[in-house]
Amino acid sequence: MDDRLLVEQSAQNNTDAFRLLILRYQRMVFSYLGNFQLPVQVLEDLAQETFLRAYRNIPDFDSEKGASFSTWLITIARNLAINEKAKMSRRKEHSGGFMDETHGRNEKSPQEILEQRRLKSRIHDAISRLPEKFHKAVILSYFDELSLEEIAQIEDCPVGTVKSRVFRGKQILRQILEKENVL
Repeated sequence: MDDRLLVEQSAQNNTDAFRLLILRYQRMVFSYLGNFQLPVQVLEDLAQETFLRAYRNIPDFDSEKGASFSTWLITIARNLAINEKAKMSRRKEHSGGFMDETHGRNEKSPQEILEQRRLKSRIHDAISRLPEKFHKAVILSYFDELSLEEIAQIEDCPVGTVKSRVFRGKQILRQILEKENVL
């Protein structure tokens, strides 16, 4: 079933149709939220809240306006994450960093795994130091693999602006990594 049909059925209180949308997009939402460097429990709560808000507001979703359901969903997640980061900042709490990926451990030596983690940590640290508008553009483009058009809808700006932000973000990131002898 395509998203449009599932959205239409969900808008008519068909919980089974919405359950299919959740199954289809839960990984994408959780992956996107993971880029905000929040604790895992907070990420889980935000993902759940994203789907709750989507369910409550799905009758208002209009695919005729040009946004896909996935873009609309990511926009909800983005707004929730930004609000949560602001709350945490006000409380002067900081998250513990990125989650470690554990897949592929059996194929590499412990030394290789350690080096890979160090490199990944340094890259993530460099990305987190990008100015906010460049940080978001790079994350959405490279980690979430969204198109420039989808990012423009999420960020509510022209596609050219997104293209410029991704390009400039990559330049700044390269400068940071070269300065720290990572590249």
